[in-house]
Amino acid sequence: VKRLQRDAAALRPDRAENAMLREEVAERLVDRLDDISSRRFPVAVDLGCADGTILSRLAGRGGIQTLYQCDSSQKMLDLCSEGEVEGVAARKMLVDEEAFEFEDGSLDLVMSNLSLHWINDVPETLTKIRKALKPDGLFLASILGGDTLIELRHAFAVAEMERDGGVSPHVSPLAGVADAGNLLGRAGFAIPAVDTDSLVVRFPSAVDVMLALQGMGENNAVNVRRPYISKDTMLAAAAIYESLYGDEDGVPATFQVIYLSGWAPHDTQQKAKERGTATVSLGDIGEVHVLGPNPAMNPPGTGGDEAKPVKGVPVGLDTSRERDPK
Repeated sequence: VKRLQRDAAALRPDRAENAMLREEVAERLVDRLDDISSRRFPVAVDLGCADGTILSRLAGRGGIQTLYQCDSSQKMLDLCSEGEVEGVAARKMLVDEEAFEFEDGSLDLVMSNLSLHWINDVPETLTKIRKALKPDGLFLASILGGDTLIELRHAFAVAEMERDGGVSPHVSPLAGVADAGNLLGRAGFAIPAVDTDSLVVRFPSAVDVMLALQGMGENNAVNVRRPYISKDTMLAAAAIYESLYGDEDGVPATFQVIYLSGWAPHDTQQKAKERGTATVSLGDIGEVHVLGPNPAMNPPGTGGDEAKPVKGVPVGLDTSRERDPK
């Protein structure tokens, strides 16, 4: 179902207009390579590449020499560039994201932009990605989070309760921030990191929101969804959407984007010490000893140059002013 939806999205004449969200998130994802500019990733994969958004934004970042653009939609791959592109050897591969089959230890970097949230077995796919990375290789991805399209969910829930007497899923299940971190740890990534953005896009009407989702290939693909929605329920959902969230500028649609990063384990990476090896008790943290004269604690003329224990106050902290309880 999702492959057919992506094929249809690739053939739409308004494809460029509907790709704005993907392009914005791709730019923010690739920006993360600037934070580790000292590293080079010669062999990289763009998993779920769509129309090649990642490649068009690399601009030499990451030291990438070869980029494999992988997607399950041949129509999307047909839109991607191939050959030498701004110093990168771009290649295209028709790949089912859930059947990620690269040799173990063959890749320096795997990126995925707004694609992994459509995978059924995410833990298994992440494990395959981690195995395909070289030691100390990097995984970078963006997915849509659980607060995505919260306005549309509310509108359909109310409309279906009123018209049909029950609620069915109209937005695919999405992971939360805590879930994303757990997935990285479960797959065996070292130094996992997760952060999130909330992007609000405005549309003229609720119907335009639904049409845009179709244009992006992000419409519902849940197997247990209703085979059809009555016209009455659809119009009621649109009216509720606009009544609850609309204003003179249109209606908002919220997209929660979760960014994930993790490294393939390597001996040189920082590791937490083993349990029981600590040399300082947490119970002693509240007592800090001044080891010598400290002008901040003993202003001139006050005397008291001897070391004194100060309960719960770090050395040199000005405690003369009241602190905001927040």
